[in-house]
Amino acid sequence: MSSTSDANGPGPDAHGSGAEAEVWLLAGVTAALTCVLYGYSSGIVAGAQLFYVPHFDLSTSRQSFAVSSFLLGAALSALTSGRISDRIGRRRILLLSGLLFGLGLLACALAPGFALFLAGRITQGLAAGIASALVPVYLSEISDARNRGRMGLLNQLGLTLGLLLSYVIALILSASGDWRWMFGAGAVGVALFLLLSPTLRESPAWHRKGRVGSRTESVGDERPVSVTDLFTSTARPALIIGAALCALQQLCGINAVLYFAPTVIKTTGLSASNAILYSVFIGALNLLMTFVSARLVDRWGRRPLLLLSMGGMLATLVPLGACFVWDVSGQSVIALVCLLGYVAFFAIGAGPVIWLLVSELFPPRVRARGASLCTAVNWICNFLVNQFFLHLVQTLGEGQTFWLFAALCLLGLLFIARKVPETRGRTDSEIADAMARP
Repeated sequence: MSSTSDANGPGPDAHGSGAEAEVWLLAGVTAALTCVLYGYSSGIVAGAQLFYVPHFDLSTSRQSFAVSSFLLGAALSALTSGRISDRIGRRRILLLSGLLFGLGLLACALAPGFALFLAGRITQGLAAGIASALVPVYLSEISDARNRGRMGLLNQLGLTLGLLLSYVIALILSASGDWRWMFGAGAVGVALFLLLSPTLRESPAWHRKGRVGSRTESVGDERPVSVTDLFTSTARPALIIGAALCALQQLCGINAVLYFAPTVIKTTGLSASNAILYSVFIGALNLLMTFVSARLVDRWGRRPLLLLSMGGMLATLVPLGACFVWDVSGQSVIALVCLLGYVAFFAIGAGPVIWLLVSELFPPRVRARGASLCTAVNWICNFLVNQFFLHLVQTLGEGQTFWLFAALCLLGLLFIARKVPETRGRTDSEIADAMARP
């Protein structure tokens, strides 16, 4: 594998010795801080909406859009961030993501009316779309084959840490109902990211431009990458599998459950503070199981974790739905246990491993563009689920809605078993060959 001679140093090929490896690890951690902000921005709305909904006197549709506007902004930036990063570099666009998070969080905290609040949510979404599309690519490009899985999961660890922090902040402030400080507290994370931003080194793979990425020695052509390159025979299988997995990650209902967990639990008769406290438990478990996934992903492989994840989610969603269809004693306890089980199975596989696969499946030359398009699919499906989740609950009922998610998990389980290749320890050409097999 060739090395770079740019000012940023030798890159991931030199990870073998301590000092240089630590430099690149710090760069990866700094990049993952944008995912912490992404998790915080997406999670804080779960607790804050118990208070800003009555403050702004929002209807069901406007309440859903207050959540979904974030997702629309994310879909837009995810779709374009791959092309932009190919031109200006990974480092600059990640810095832009951090700045946008700061502007969006402050806009929500200071909003005198619902219009500025929505603008703040959309701005946060633009930042989240960049982070979700480019951080996995960046981590993949600064990693070597030995630590690709563990380094790649810094993305999901950051996201789950951000979610947990948002639930803790919401719990602390729930007694006073001060939803403005719930958003404003996120500015601390923005300040930390900007403080550490000098450690964010440019990806050596980006500096190599026409060369392929960091896991092979071949030199590719130097034509500018276009969207049509994603539909060639070499990239199309990765696009189909990657887009399907990203859609599946949202259609299984995870973000609907996390965003609306306090609201759903509150319907069982618990107070707002208790409902948010349950969300803290859920967030802590999400983070813990992501750590477990990081330990297993390079031992067990990607496919076994995904199959375990989808099967477990299916098994927990069915009784969760039953809790809301039939009136049973201890309903809130059973619902909490099912929610915790559902989140645990998601966090060990479908959450982190899908993002890792998206960064591994594409040929290096089109990796940023492919990951960008797949991430946009993820955010669009996220928007659709969350925009219509409350309407589905009102039309079908809570239990039937969870059963619908269970049916989608079953379809996902079958798709993974038949179509998703194992990527652990494989080169780019080996992964391409595995996807090309019928």
